[in-house]
Amino acid sequence: MTIAAPVPRVIEVISDLENTDRWANEAKSAKVQEHDDQGRPTRIVVTLGALSFTTDSTYEVSYGDGSVTLTCVAGKLIKESTIDYRAHDEGDGTTRLVMSSTMEVTVKGVPRWGLDRAMGSSAEKNLQSIKKDAEG
Repeated sequence: MTIAAPVPRVIEVISDLENTDRWANEAKSAKVQEHDDQGRPTRIVVTLGALSFTTDSTYEVSYGDGSVTLTCVAGKLIKESTIDYRAHDEGDGTTRLVMSSTMEVTVKGVPRWGLDRAMGSSAEKNLQSIKKDAEG
């Protein structure tokens, strides 16, 4: 997705994990447990809701040059999850944002195609929300 904002602004929006529910559509709330020496969240507990399920999951957050990665380290319904955002300067004041995610859940009876469809829809909504906030 192309966003009419510079990379630092886009990363700032993504890194505002105290307000995850503003841009992560499956997140109902988030609580930061730890910060790094720059004040950025490095461990958060997120209450997630999707496909009529609600659960708390703990994510560790790492930062790179133009990237933010959230890795699930504890959760009841989530076996494994990684969400990776990579922001690339397009050279004209805009940013190309690429999001990738993987998720393995322990919920019985949810077909893989259903999970994939829900994840794809959620990812698109998340990117649109990040774009709107960064450009706002």
